[in-house]
Amino acid sequence: MTRLALVPSEPIRAAMAGIGIRYLELARRLPRPGLEVVLLTAGDPADVPELPPGATVRAFERGRLGELLADCDAVLSQGQLANDVALEVPELPLAIDLYDPWLVENLAYVDSLGLDPYRNDHATWVLQLSRGDFFLCSCDEQRLYYLGWLSALGRVHPHNLARDADLERLIAVVPFGVPERLPPPQPLLPPPQPGEKRLLFGGLYDWYDPWPVLEALAGRRERRWTLLLIRNPNPGTTPQKRLAEVEAWCRRRGLWQTRVQVLDWVPAARRYDLLREVDVLVTTHRPSLETRLSLRTRFLDALAAGCPVIATDGGAMSRLLREHGAGWVVPAGDAAAVAAALDEALGDDAKAAARRAAAHDLLADFAWPRVLEPLLAFARRPWRDAGKEDFVHRPQTTAPADSLAFRLRRLARRLLPAARG
Repeated sequence: MTRLALVPSEPIRAAMAGIGIRYLELARRLPRPGLEVVLLTAGDPADVPELPPGATVRAFERGRLGELLADCDAVLSQGQLANDVALEVPELPLAIDLYDPWLVENLAYVDSLGLDPYRNDHATWVLQLSRGDFFLCSCDEQRLYYLGWLSALGRVHPHNLARDADLERLIAVVPFGVPERLPPPQPLLPPPQPGEKRLLFGGLYDWYDPWPVLEALAGRRERRWTLLLIRNPNPGTTPQKRLAEVEAWCRRRGLWQTRVQVLDWVPAARRYDLLREVDVLVTTHRPSLETRLSLRTRFLDALAAGCPVIATDGGAMSRLLREHGAGWVVPAGDAAAVAAALDEALGDDAKAAARRAAAHDLLADFAWPRVLEPLLAFARRPWRDAGKEDFVHRPQTTAPADSLAFRLRRLARRLLPAARG
């Protein structure tokens, strides 16, 4: 029996974002077909929710990975901690999880964080994509994007193409899965007011475009609609500029904490309860590289919970919704189209039922046993890309200095707390 180590960068605990949930699910599901799993958490092992037999938890410790992973046959790692795995245990077959294209996501924070995240992220991807033996991604759009990176780094070469013409042993689509059965429902939100319909946007990251939803809400004042946003628990690493802009916009119109409300982050185990207690998930974005590459986990969860979904055109999820007729897809920036979709989702029972039936077919492709097949093949008989060092090219990461205006803003932010103290 082989033992696979799982090393995500997000600590595994009750309140997690998508990556943490992904790795908790992997640790719970991979033992079912006969694997042993070692989950290394960047947090306190005592915070990890219960795991089944065949899965153990260890605390991640930089500099001790050789010891911590000595009994493992291969590693799956994600995010910045995959750097440590690649450098400390180069003898182990290494799968790199590229499900979350965080280099692209972090480009939205240049105004807040400067160019240091880009420098770090680019160098990290060069390291990981040049050293990994196998790569996971979430969708076909991502796979083509990462194959471009891999080609530029010399990882697409004559030897692996001769063995594997479609490069399935180099990079495979392993999306987020949906469970066979949802946990029993438990009340989470206060009961709605008579006639109230609750719209969930979810976490409001800076690359989203909430304005069409807000304009639809403001333009349907006769409707008893309440929009729910979720506040990210890590504002230091995930700036909340867009949320602050929305708050200011809503306060000027008398909508804040009345028709637009903000919830704290929901524990991962309760996310289906939230989706059962709202009437529609409507998350809109503007056209961007990030939205082209991301498979929105919240949409899969919503479909599994039977919650109607409305998405902006562009990207893997809107493509799937359109292909299956499983939700409403609206043009970018079109408040009138959002309002019309909301009217149907919340007021036309026949159309909503048809979308739910179509979602059933879509979700069949995302059942956990099915999506895990490529990872299971690697975990059962781990492989190395024997020719990678013969062709690999590791370019130097370069970027200009941060602008003078940004450096002055950063200095002011550092001095203001000291001045207040």
